[in-house]
Amino acid sequence: MDVIVFALHGGIMNGPVGHYWFEYLSKHGPKSKSYSMLLDQLVVQPPLLVLMFIFLDCTKQVLREIKPSYARTMSVIGPTIVTSWRFWPLAVYCTFRYLKKKHYTVALNLCSIAWTIHLSSRNRQTQNGKN
Repeated sequence: MDVIVFALHGGIMNGPVGHYWFEYLSKHGPKSKSYSMLLDQLVVQPPLLVLMFIFLDCTKQVLREIKPSYARTMSVIGPTIVTSWRFWPLAVYCTFRYLKKKHYTVALNLCSIAWTIHLSSRNRQTQNGKN
């Protein structure tokens, strides 16, 4: 699992940050290569190492939860999709039919609040039923 976690860190965080940092350093940093290296190692690398360890720990925790999360998801996805098909087509149709384009996002975000409340309530009922 460590190889996967380090690969994710390199691709998501370290690669892009390093790319833009070194580009910035080469354009705006000290003219001396030695001073650039010192600036990088003393100012930038320590916080990046802290972020790396946080990222690695968080990612490992997430990866450990994937299998149980998948099982939980598969147990509720069917009924959720059916409920979604009852709610969202009507919400989207009414939005497109009765509102101006500039209001679509706001209207659908308001619908999304109602949808989130419904899912949260349903999730709470499921959890209470198991306890």
